[in-house]
Amino acid sequence: MTAKIATSADRQTTASPTFEDRSSLRTALKRSTWYGMTERCLRRAGHVVVALPPATWMLVDLGIVLVGVSVAYAVFPPPEFLSTPHIALWQAMAIFAFSVAMASMVFGLYERETILSRSRILARMLLTTGTATVVVYTLIYVIMYSTVSRRITALVMFELLVGSVGIRLFACWAVTKVRRGLLVVGRRTLFESFEQAQAQGLLPEYRLVGYADTQEGSAGSTCDPYYCGRIEDQIPKLGENGILDIVVAADATRDPRLMSWLIPSLQGGCRVTNEAIFYEKATGQILVDEITPDWFISADLKVHCDRQASFKWVLDLGTAVVGLLLSAPFWPLIALAIKLCDRGPVFYTQERVGQNGLVFTLYKFRTMRIDAEQGHSIWSSPGDPRVTRVGRWLRRTRLDELPQLYNVLIGNMSIIGPRPERPDLVGQLCEKVPYYTERHLIKPGLTGWAQISFRYGSSVEDAKRKLQFDLYYLKHMSFELDMIILLRTAGTFLRGAC
Repeated sequence: MTAKIATSADRQTTASPTFEDRSSLRTALKRSTWYGMTERCLRRAGHVVVALPPATWMLVDLGIVLVGVSVAYAVFPPPEFLSTPHIALWQAMAIFAFSVAMASMVFGLYERETILSRSRILARMLLTTGTATVVVYTLIYVIMYSTVSRRITALVMFELLVGSVGIRLFACWAVTKVRRGLLVVGRRTLFESFEQAQAQGLLPEYRLVGYADTQEGSAGSTCDPYYCGRIEDQIPKLGENGILDIVVAADATRDPRLMSWLIPSLQGGCRVTNEAIFYEKATGQILVDEITPDWFISADLKVHCDRQASFKWVLDLGTAVVGLLLSAPFWPLIALAIKLCDRGPVFYTQERVGQNGLVFTLYKFRTMRIDAEQGHSIWSSPGDPRVTRVGRWLRRTRLDELPQLYNVLIGNMSIIGPRPERPDLVGQLCEKVPYYTERHLIKPGLTGWAQISFRYGSSVEDAKRKLQFDLYYLKHMSFELDMIILLRTAGTFLRGAC
């Protein structure tokens, strides 16, 4: 009897936690609840940031500028007596806003990749504020013959730098702190392609959960740590695993039971897309290995659209004329530098493949030695020893491309488009890279989406990657995209000249 009473007392003592235990439990519960709420808020903030269009970031910056100008004019009111008229408040707002917007577009501040890197945010914001300051003073002092207080300009730019950088750094932290869970439905090779993309610095806002099958008896291996089993088994655990994106491989879309798990996934708050659409939106590329001839039908290409052709013709003609006039004073200096370097010819001509496969003669300032190729085409690499000292600087600043403005003027090239390649290299690439010929549906360009998005190509694999960007431009070509590419090219020139 005594033993039984003692045992009951022991059980009662064990079952009743002390005051300290209850306090610790409450603290742990509060921390757990707070952590969960914080994580959900961060996740939602990160999702909103990733989905924001570039125009939203521009409006944020312009709002900071307008508030900054108003505050600066209130803190430092213009003097009443000046020999040169002080610019009015509304004029200052318009000029500061215009200068910041243009400088931001030139240096790619509104690009999706900017918000995903702290160093890129700081570097591009410093370049933007510095350039915008120069533009403001140029417009006010040189064009309008007015004046503006240096204290006003300094305060506006300081507020822009602190405000915009602070907002973007928080957004970058929110995106990278809680990454979106990504589940692949279909073959493992697609999952591996996403792993390779992340190794190359792409898709940093995603966390690769694994890949799942659509039916029993498929190729998934239970020994594979990334194999998640059947997709039906994953639906109840989507929230638990933080899965917010499901990418469906091409083979899985043909499964007759697709709708049985697709609708529950959508109801669970997941975004479900196929591999081509996901990769296109996430990276600005078209997966060459995954498209079929049907893609060229469903993509609704605008290569023969009269309106698009008219816009491009006006842009090409205007940019070529203005570019030739502005660059004309530099041509003798470049020619003299090339002559003094190795006394060779100033210009370099080469056959390239243009629109519809027609061959034309391309003109450039010579950047390589005279005996660089010796009659056959050789891939050029970033540290190519055949490049002269002057040629290396010309390539870095893109000034070697200036004579191609003449090609644009006579209609062989466009300002924006895929870069033209040599006929013998085109023949090799058409054999090794699928759909390479289709990039010749439009005129080749002086600059393009691939040029501002990818490094200098020096291999077949690089040509394939650049083709993916060219196909993206082929599908999404528009006046707006052309202007973005032009401004980014100007930013590349300015960064290379520094």
